[in-house]
Amino acid sequence: MIHTSLLILTASIVGFSQESDCSRITSFGDVEICLPFINGYVECYTDPLVKEMADKTEIAINSVLGYYLNDDTYEQRSMLGIISFDDYFKIYATNQLAELDADVNMLNEVKSALSGNFFEKSWDSLVDEFIDDELQVEIGVPTMIKDYQINDNSFTFLMITKYEVENQEPTIIAMSMSGMLVNKRLVWMAYYLNYDGEESIDKLQGKTDQIVTAFMDAQRS
Repeated sequence: MIHTSLLILTASIVGFSQESDCSRITSFGDVEICLPFINGYVECYTDPLVKEMADKTEIAINSVLGYYLNDDTYEQRSMLGIISFDDYFKIYATNQLAELDADVNMLNEVKSALSGNFFEKSWDSLVDEFIDDELQVEIGVPTMIKDYQINDNSFTFLMITKYEVENQEPTIIAMSMSGMLVNKRLVWMAYYLNYDGEESIDKLQGKTDQIVTAFMDAQRS
């Protein structure tokens, strides 16, 4: 017969192992979400300066669950309102879905619905439309250049968009948005990278796949 104290010890070891893989554990509805350690980034949503910026830039129907800055930006976080930065990502969720059990069918329905909201062009088509070595992307209009799945429980859109800040030249951003089915909840990841030539797209997809894989694996550990 297994002694009760051994069961308690085993459970505590398993629990410690899961927590040790997580930079922080948060929740969405009644479900716990592990925010994993990811090499080169710091999860820092609980830092007051980061939280203020993250909340100000998030729409009201969503809640930020985690916010990751790369190591260099994190060291400069006291200047977040002054410096420009990229190579960061957030984990977030839609508030209305907090108590709703999700499954693969729902994930696929959401993917189909969202894909119809974006202007879609292949990367080759964008390259063919270069003018003076610049991408022809409308300001404020995300252009989806690829959608794919690395597993059955997630999907990813790769996009290019341009935004304009007063008294500055417009900036082109390569970004990804991934929907992920985690513990019967639908959560999101968005990654942002300054566009700097075609290699930016390869980096965008590589980083996105790394993040999605690490995040989903952490929920199963």
